[in-house]
Amino acid sequence: MEKKDIVDQFVLSRPDAVGVYGYGSGVFKQESYSDLDKPQIDLIFIVDDLRKWHVENIKLNNGDYSIIGKIHFNLNSLKKIKGFNKITYVSNVKFKDYKFKYGVVELSDFIKSLKTWNNFFIAGRFQKPTMKIKGNYLIDNALNSNIESALLVGCLLCDAETDFIRLYELICGLSYLGDIRMSFAENPNKVQNIVKGSISNFVRMYLIDLPFIKFNTNCSVIINHKYILEHIDLLPLDLLSYLMDVKTDLSNLEEVRNNIYKYFRIKNREESFHQILDGLKTNGVVKSVPYALAKINKRFSIK
Repeated sequence: MEKKDIVDQFVLSRPDAVGVYGYGSGVFKQESYSDLDKPQIDLIFIVDDLRKWHVENIKLNNGDYSIIGKIHFNLNSLKKIKGFNKITYVSNVKFKDYKFKYGVVELSDFIKSLKTWNNFFIAGRFQKPTMKIKGNYLIDNALNSNIESALLVGCLLCDAETDFIRLYELICGLSYLGDIRMSFAENPNKVQNIVKGSISNFVRMYLIDLPFIKFNTNCSVIINHKYILEHIDLLPLDLLSYLMDVKTDLSNLEEVRNNIYKYFRIKNREESFHQILDGLKTNGVVKSVPYALAKINKRFSIK
């Protein structure tokens, strides 16, 4: 059975959602995995009402949840359920011969994240290849805005003349800068593996006709930094606000770059820390520990 068929069956067995997207090594092949590997399939469900979706899913698919998770989704306030990053994850879910992990986020939080980067945990996920199972025009608009913003920032961090691979690795790496999980539970070559395994998907996503970048047929990229600095207000609101708060000279490319790196290290460190804590609330220790150990084992089994 094709991977897409399995994903479709899984999605149909869960409550209806406004949008559903697949991502990660279970959907897109990465360099570090062999054809015999069967990595977990990662999905994100975009829904209108987060609590209602989980309460309904607990009735339909009770086995998805730990005891702690059932109590958490049924009794806590919506604010506590959403957690710091506004997205809830349920992991280690067995379906057919596969394992799934899925995040659930409300449509309003999803759109705000992608358009403003107020929460980069969600926005960063959608700067890498995803498989669309279901969506709508509001989601498509937010996705396009997020991709253009990521391209803009990637270009700021690149040399004036670079190549496709370097640009895509910088963009892909934005969500891992400062992420505390990278120090103990992730493959240190994760970014390179993602890009190498999905280069055609990155080209499809980022080969966009914009005034500050020129893609050449020899895979080289020419970037107009002067144009970007003159239109710095095109940056997502949260990043732009940070640059202004730390009194960045927005005409100085090197200073802008340094503060962009600081922004991501601070933001990703905080968001990844809270995601670990929120994961324990939704999945409990029994479901969280095997997932974490599998990540750590994969990291230290790299040759």
